[in-house]
Amino acid sequence: QIEHHVWPDLSMLQYQRGAPRLKAICEKFSVPYIQENVFERLRKTVDIMVGRTTMRTFPTEYEPEKDKAGESGVTWKSTNGAIDD
Repeated sequence: QIEHHVWPDLSMLQYQRGAPRLKAICEKFSVPYIQENVFERLRKTVDIMVGRTTMRTFPTEYEPEKDKAGESGVTWKSTNGAIDD
């Protein structure tokens, strides 16, 4: 699921081996770790692509203060994939 973001150069077998370690790290820091099979993820992705549903809004409390957009910065105001100025 998220292993490819943490370790982008690993093989699928290595992702499977790393998953328990990453899950433990997520639990330690109270970060949700969601496992779904590839077909469920594909269905959800297609639903978003065709407009049947939208992505969940990212909770701003997880965003580091230094990364939050200021008055002159860019911020996400919608979940339709567009960046609003």
